[in-house]
Amino acid sequence: MIFIGVDPGLTGACCVLDHNGVRAIFDLPTMKAPEVGPDAKVQRKIDGRALLQLLLKHCPAEEGKPTIIIEKVGTMGGQNNAVQTQGALMRTLGVIETVMECMTYPVHYVAPRKGKSLYKLGSVKAESLDKARGLYQSAAHDLRLQKHHNRAEALLLAHWGKVELS
Repeated sequence: MIFIGVDPGLTGACCVLDHNGVRAIFDLPTMKAPEVGPDAKVQRKIDGRALLQLLLKHCPAEEGKPTIIIEKVGTMGGQNNAVQTQGALMRTLGVIETVMECMTYPVHYVAPRKGKSLYKLGSVKAESLDKARGLYQSAAHDLRLQKHHNRAEALLLAHWGKVELS
């Protein structure tokens, strides 16, 4: 069975796990957002077509439908986050959901706290990197930099699905 963890966002990532371990781990593909002015805070958007191609490459139809685990995200009212940034996050989630729906993949949403409770992790990004590297040493090269914390989160989501949904 194949499990795909998705950490949504413009700097988000995706991890494909199977019974052998990490099949693929990659940053979510992006492209320049159309008709965005030079002063806009958010200049990019998820490239849904590229995401679809990556999923088809790593999850051949003859292997069955993978189970998707997406980090449950939402807007954060009352916090000091720009409207454009929150809008971009929700737009990103919408593209991911649309691709998965078109592929008819079953999707599960996991709140960050619930997903991280399996690993006894908090919100420190370095902890997620260390845990992911420890669980899947074969993926350590893809998780070598601090900025790869979203890849680690995607890997941990996929592993959560493998443990909790198998």
